Parts: sequence; structure tokens; C-alpha cells
Amino acid sequence: MVERIRNSNWENDEEMRQDLEKYVWQNLRRQEILDFMIADYPMYAWSICSLSRRLQHCEINYTDYSNESEDVKKAVKKELDGPGVLLGYQAMQQKVREVHGLDASRDLVYAVMGEADPERLKAKLVCGAS
Repeated sequence: MVERIRNSNWENDEEMRQDLEKYVWQNLRRQEILDFMIADYPMYAWSICSLSRRLQHCEINYTDYSNESEDVKKAVKKELDGPGVLLGYQAMQQKVREVHGLDASRDLVYAVMGEADPERLKAKLVCGAS
């Protein structure tokens, strides 16, 4: 029987953890992150499954479901009062993530947009359906 070689050095690799965090914060897809990690860290075996396990081990998530809605409300309100008035909820979620540094879920952003201006959101949904 062939013995499996396991390189567990990645568990203590702080530089790799920071890169993973940076790529998730940039909202890259898992396949894109995987491509970067294969190029930057060839000493470790990589696959989508191993990437997911390492993200979980480092406690890195795309969305923080415990986000305070007050912070999200302020960010959405600021965007709705400015050029973000034309954004749909998915684009608004991306803007809240990248500009305001909040990793809120799309559901939360949608709910906040609905509270802030229900008529505008309703109009966007009707226009988008046609």
C-alpha cells in the first residue's frame, strides 16, 4: 500500500492566509483564487476541495452573516443618495463590500434597500423583469 504524503505546513503559513483573505476580499471566484494559489504556492497540493478546507480552517468567509444592519444601512443610504441610485441589489452588495468594507449578504442589502426606498426598488424589479 502506498503511503500518502501529507504536507501540513500550510496550517501555519501566515503569508498564504493573508493572500487567501485578500483574494476573498476582492470577491474573486474560487477558481480564480485556485489559479493564483497554484501559481504562488506550488509546494502545496491544490484543488477546489482543498481550497475550501483551507478557507474554512483559516475562518475566511465571503459573507459575514452577523453583520450589523446599522452599518449596512448607513452604507446603502450613502450610495442611494449618490451615484448608487441606479444600482440593483446585487451591484449594491458588491459596492457595499468593496467601497465600504462590509461583507454583508445580498439578502440583507436587499432588505435595507427595500426599507430605504421601497418604490425605487419595486420599479427596478419591474423594469428588470421586462
